[in-house]
Amino acid sequence: MNSIKHIGSFLRTAFLLVIMATGLMAMLPAKPGMFVLGDSISIHYGPHLAKFLYGTVEMEQKQAETINGKKFSRNGGDSRRVLAYLSEKLEQPGFKPDYMLLNCGLHDIGYDSITHKLKVPADEYRHNLEKIFTMIRKKKISIIWVTTTPVVDSIHNSRIKELQRYAKDLAQYNQIAAELCLKYAVNTIDLHDFTLKLGNDAYIDNVHYKEGIRELQAAYIAGALKEIIKEKTNGIAK
Repeated sequence: MNSIKHIGSFLRTAFLLVIMATGLMAMLPAKPGMFVLGDSISIHYGPHLAKFLYGTVEMEQKQAETINGKKFSRNGGDSRRVLAYLSEKLEQPGFKPDYMLLNCGLHDIGYDSITHKLKVPADEYRHNLEKIFTMIRKKKISIIWVTTTPVVDSIHNSRIKELQRYAKDLAQYNQIAAELCLKYAVNTIDLHDFTLKLGNDAYIDNVHYKEGIRELQAAYIAGALKEIIKEKTNGIAK
């Protein structure tokens, strides 16, 4: 009988401890949500970024999905595709991240193999980014822009013939994005310059990077993100 009472007392104590722990967890501030939207570069460093940001944010990365009958791939693609996607995604009632880690540009500067013209001309790229930034800000989501990673002409255009890209165009498009980030008070993480310092041996093909480089990119982004979030939380950043 004493043994049964002892077990019952133990169970009641354990139950109370669980209730107390649950209450304490509920009192902890919720981690901010962050949605990652970018090209294949971001898809590659994404798993490493999630690892480095564990406990800091609740990270979600763009996936292939169908919204209102429209199909969207996992890759954000060029600014046209990002604009089309966000026009649908931002209207979903459950989509309310605190931050959006955003990039597009690499697909915009590809030259069409038939017309030999840029996929998205510079003036349209500027216009698309203006609309994208405005739409996101209306939803009170903080934008964090990631600069487009380098293009090395000799590497890219010798390894892929059907889609040419050039560093001069990338510099122009990164500058357009920089001007708009300044205009809209958008925080920027300069992944371009960070990656450029890692050298030409970083590539596994025309524009993508070795696994170790992806991890370094994620570590760099995570460090910058933690500082941005800390400043915004403390009311320092714009």
